[in-house]
Amino acid sequence: MRIAVLADIHGNLRALEAVLADLPRRGADLAVNLGDCLSGPLQPAAVADRLMALGLPTVRGNHDRQLLDGPVADMGFSDAFAAARLTAAQRDWLATLPPVLTPAEGSSPATAPRPTT
Repeated sequence: MRIAVLADIHGNLRALEAVLADLPRRGADLAVNLGDCLSGPLQPAAVADRLMALGLPTVRGNHDRQLLDGPVADMGFSDAFAAARLTAAQRDWLATLPPVLTPAEGSSPATAPRPTT
């Protein structure tokens, strides 16, 4: 099984789209996202919408947790920028992300979620 691993997107929609466009060429059977999805001074809300639509297995990274845990006034610039632009639905999605992903027993390329663009 070939697994594509995405991580540290940090609100960069253009980079995310470039990686997604390249996935079919790489022949990945499964794509997973290791978090730190939105914190950054670019397009956090657009990245959230794109990731929500993709439905990739995703863990909540440390910056994802920071967007939910603290008051905006106590956040660094990138976290505060992202936090101020997220909708309630995007925050709810972020809050549902698990801290750990475990492969399903007996999963195979035939049963694993496929990357979509």
